[in-house]
Amino acid sequence: MSARYTLQQHPAFSDPLTKEDLYTLVARGSLARGEMCVDEDTGLTHTVGELVSGMRRPSASSGQSRLDRPAYREISPDSDGYEEEEFVEEEPEEDEDDDFDYTPSGEVILRHAHPSWLGYTKALFLSLLLAVAGGLLFVIQLEYAIIALLCSSATLIAIGISRYSHDYIVTRERVELIWGIIGRSSKEARICDIRSIDVYESGIKGLLGLGTIDFSTAANAGIEVQFKDMRQAHEVKDLVRKLQRGAPATDD
Repeated sequence: MSARYTLQQHPAFSDPLTKEDLYTLVARGSLARGEMCVDEDTGLTHTVGELVSGMRRPSASSGQSRLDRPAYREISPDSDGYEEEEFVEEEPEEDEDDDFDYTPSGEVILRHAHPSWLGYTKALFLSLLLAVAGGLLFVIQLEYAIIALLCSSATLIAIGISRYSHDYIVTRERVELIWGIIGRSSKEARICDIRSIDVYESGIKGLLGLGTIDFSTAANAGIEVQFKDMRQAHEVKDLVRKLQRGAPATDD
């Protein structure tokens, strides 16, 4: 017998449900992946996203039996009986969330980005100068040339570490900034609580298409979450506003 799960604080679905029921409700948009449910057998609590992760709709070649339903039955007054029934095979619906990644809590990630490489213009310029100096020193002093090239490489590695240690995440429920290498810290703001979104593009970074996004909430007068040196900053702002209006949002 398949396991059954009871949704917490969800009066619309009070009866125990199977994994297949949960997947169907998520695919229809009637249930969020972040909803909590309890296993009737073990008493353990899970998110809906954890239970339906990896599940796919059954296809015609999966070996499961399918019942084809007649689209219509045409009756002609000149004929003695029924004409041959025409059958239309139902095409499997595509789950629009299958192309996205998910957070550990089961939320769909609509946008995941890091600070742009072009946001580190000073460090990149320093690395370039060290590389040029290393090339020139090859004909003068080999030891100094090696030191200069090692410093240039170390600068590039430091830029990469700094970039990939900052994650900008947008889901249907929140915007989140995660930073750190060994110990990961995070700040988030719920989509429904965001009061203002400010986008700044100026100077050379603005010409390169980089911007800084400041998210402020009604509970805090200051900046709650900041996405710095991000590409397509205005598109991210429009995405969050669509989510606040309840409009369908996709990561174009």
